[in-house]
Amino acid sequence: MGRFYIAVLMVLMTIGTTAQNRTQIILRNVDGSAVQNNVQNNAQLFINAANIASASEQGIQWDDIDVTDNARDRVDALWQTSPFRCTETRMTTNLLRLPGNRFQVRQIPVVVVKDRVEQELVLNFSAVGALEDVYFGIEQHRYSNLLAEGRDLRDFRRRQMILDFIENFRTAYNRKDLDMLEMTFSENALIIVGRVLQETERGFDGMASLDDRQVELIRFNKQQYMENLRGVFRRNAFVNVTFDDIEIVQHGHHNDIYGVNLKQTWRSSTYGDEGYLFLMIDFEDEDQPLIHVRAWQPEKDTPMKEVIKLGDFDIVK
Repeated sequence: MGRFYIAVLMVLMTIGTTAQNRTQIILRNVDGSAVQNNVQNNAQLFINAANIASASEQGIQWDDIDVTDNARDRVDALWQTSPFRCTETRMTTNLLRLPGNRFQVRQIPVVVVKDRVEQELVLNFSAVGALEDVYFGIEQHRYSNLLAEGRDLRDFRRRQMILDFIENFRTAYNRKDLDMLEMTFSENALIIVGRVLQETERGFDGMASLDDRQVELIRFNKQQYMENLRGVFRRNAFVNVTFDDIEIVQHGHHNDIYGVNLKQTWRSSTYGDEGYLFLMIDFEDEDQPLIHVRAWQPEKDTPMKEVIKLGDFDIVK
């Protein structure tokens, strides 16, 4: 009798755990086609697989999910540093269309388990409904506002590409994806990093004064930056990067060049900071946008008038 009771209890616990890990995803704007039904099914299967993996502290089981090899590899790499779970048991969001008859599902609320940070997940799907990419997105209201600022259809489409680009860019840091980051920077990319210098002038009482702080801008080339980043990834168990306060500006004469200003929050197992990040992105090849300039300045010690912007550079193409 005791053994039977234990067996029943274990079954009930299993059922309860499974129920707690399930999220129902309902997509608006669907037409009932087989492809869009496949998107909804794969989105729900993936989120529930992530919920189960998070609860069991294991890897995601991909057996029932229609997923590309690239997406599976990226998610498995992200899972090593930033496992997550969906915080909703039932959620409704829009099915969005992307160029090339592809699809996107945004606004999936998740919590990154290791540091309890709330994020919004973005899922991209192929033309046949297979999961082809997963990354952390920016807040939906900010995303919509940035798209609405597009001056025409071409600018709107570019802004959509830029937001997709920077969401992928930030998530590459989370999954420690050196290969993707190296492809993102042009070979002659300029990397600028602000370092705070502390004045040590003696006051009238003989004590050192640290009130006057200056920021020194240090320049790196692509090879130096990637080598430094390799060491950062090696020393940290996890890296969590978030972007806020995003501004997008198209160059006045070179329509393929965009400047992106944003606030970056960096959290890792050994270090944390907040600063202003500037990216100069070239969309001459829309299939492979390139960053020509990446500049970071510490927020606390950088006046707004000194924040690096697109207008600070002379561009010759």
